[in-house]
Amino acid sequence: MRELHPGEDVMGRDGHVLGGIDRLVVDEAAHRITHVVIDSHLVGVRRLQPVAGGLSADLTKAELHKLPSAEHDHLGAPGEHWTAPFGWSLANFLNVTGALIGQAPYEPPIHIDPDLEQEDEITQGSPVWSGNRRLGEVERVYTSDDGSINELVIRRAGALAGHARLPGSRITEVVGNNVHTDVEDL
Repeated sequence: MRELHPGEDVMGRDGHVLGGIDRLVVDEAAHRITHVVIDSHLVGVRRLQPVAGGLSADLTKAELHKLPSAEHDHLGAPGEHWTAPFGWSLANFLNVTGALIGQAPYEPPIHIDPDLEQEDEITQGSPVWSGNRRLGEVERVYTSDDGSINELVIRRAGALAGHARLPGSRITEVVGNNVHTDVEDL
């Protein structure tokens, strides 16, 4: 377990500072941090590793800027029943909307365990996003024998109604059940 601190610098794969931790994204139902916000972008905790003197991420600055923005419909403010942990303010947190909302007082976690395997929650109907534009919904997930995602079949709506295939390699991040891609159009 590794405690995080507001403003803590995160080093990139190339040894340069990516930025400081601005906010933590918490899935209240699972009581875990799913992402950190660095330079207004969502970075999954599985990308972070403790190193001597701090944290590093398996990203470069250019790769960071391709990740989804933290300003997104599926992220919201903490619930009124949340209490900020010592040294933090509630402004440092985002809540994965659609997560179970409890009414009991809730103090979000400030520790991550990068070694804990995080499973993506991609299911039929999961929204697929490019930036803040919704491309469609997942209709089918194809995986390899080891469980990694090979391809998604996306159901598009509107003028481009129909189906499209999205290679697993083009998925940049999964937040809750929301799939983010670097593909602009399907």
